[in-house]
Amino acid sequence: NELLTTVVAVIEGKIGLNPLKVRYGKEIEGRLKKLEKIVKEKTPQICEIYPSRWVAVKLLENDPAVIGKIRSYEHGEEVVNAAGKFASEIEKIHGEPAHVVIASERYNLANRIAQEVTVIVSPPRLSLEEKLDAITSHKVFGYPILAAVLGLIFTVIFLGGNFLTELLEGFFDDFLIPIVENALATFLPQVVTDLISGGVITGIVAGVTIALPYIIPFYIFLALLEDTGYLPRAAFLMDNLMHKIGLHGKAFIPLMLGYGCNVPACIGCRIMETERERFLAGFVVVLIPCAARTVVILGLVGRFIGIHAALALYIFDLILVFVLGRIAFKVLPGEPVGLIMEMPPYKRPSIKNILVKTWNRTKDFIYIAFPIIIAGSVVIEALAITGVMKHVVMAMSPFFEGWLGLPSVTGIPLIFGILRKELTLILLSELIPLASLTHVQMIVFSLVTMIYIPCIATIAACIHEFGWKKAMLITFLDIGLALLLGGIAFRLLSPFM
Repeated sequence: NELLTTVVAVIEGKIGLNPLKVRYGKEIEGRLKKLEKIVKEKTPQICEIYPSRWVAVKLLENDPAVIGKIRSYEHGEEVVNAAGKFASEIEKIHGEPAHVVIASERYNLANRIAQEVTVIVSPPRLSLEEKLDAITSHKVFGYPILAAVLGLIFTVIFLGGNFLTELLEGFFDDFLIPIVENALATFLPQVVTDLISGGVITGIVAGVTIALPYIIPFYIFLALLEDTGYLPRAAFLMDNLMHKIGLHGKAFIPLMLGYGCNVPACIGCRIMETERERFLAGFVVVLIPCAARTVVILGLVGRFIGIHAALALYIFDLILVFVLGRIAFKVLPGEPVGLIMEMPPYKRPSIKNILVKTWNRTKDFIYIAFPIIIAGSVVIEALAITGVMKHVVMAMSPFFEGWLGLPSVTGIPLIFGILRKELTLILLSELIPLASLTHVQMIVFSLVTMIYIPCIATIAACIHEFGWKKAMLITFLDIGLALLLGGIAFRLLSPFM
């Protein structure tokens, strides 16, 4: 702005000109003065247009435009010849063409001026947030940091969930349930007592002791990643890997949201630019184990076999997502697009924001899942009391026992799992003792639950986002894939476990 203001002032005559006169070496200056004198004497007309010194310099530099202009005058050829003679003498002295020597001296002067007026300021110190951003987004160090963050999250959820589950189970089994059952037996018939105790109370206890200890910690960590600004950086790091399945790093955000709930993850696919990318992202998102499926994995496999087996299921799921995504990428027409993404600055997480986000996500489980859990528990207890349960179990026996190697009763919670995935484990715990399952059966049950049909809310979200045909295609592909892989897993693992 200062430079432009000065230029305008010079043009308007408000500031007088004080041009810098370049002083060359004496061997150039002497010849330059002689040539300037010749120009004034032989071609005075050009001096009325341009400064004579400038014309002389341009002639020594062999400038074609100036030479052409000079030759248009009557004695111009004499001037050009004189300039050529002086230029040759300069070249003999320096061993370089005259225009190179003149330009070199001009650059030397410019360099001296620049050194005199340039103030070198030391670069500002990076803030803690900038240093953290540079490390967590680094093309080498960023990946182990991301792996460590995710590993820490799931380890804390596993350990914390197990601790809370055991604590709550001890409270309900040893203290609260006996008191409530005795009170009910005092006032109500035995059938009604069994229905309330085995249905309503068992459903509430199962939801509180199995689901909430794993769901709430996960939602807290997810809100923490969002609030600090780390989630977009994870998306940036995953860009190369996402491109392998025809998506870009932005798809990592709905994939990460999928670990919380597949419904917002499906809706989050809207951030993808093309319809092809949105469907491809939706196809792989529903394969991500949501918090409800995490309850099954950690509450069954993690609790009774160990964290290593639970992590193996997660790793298998990621491999499955990659392989199926790659196949879908090859089958679906179109090309992947690039990633342009704004990185929000790191900031201190707000406890209020984290609690609000956690509550907003958890309340759906409390308001929607709990009534379904209680209703499902009552239905199962009613089926058991009336004797219908054994007929349902017998009908499912050939497939579940023969192909999947699971107890026949597992078919019932898997059907209810269409409503909410955590129902599969909760209702299974009401049907049979979980510890009675073999390790292979635990893995197969968790694997099938992890992959098969999304819950009804996710199906509705898929219908809304992709239409009936694509939503049903995703649903039936998931069912077939889950049953196929479950049977294969049973046969592969049985000899070793």
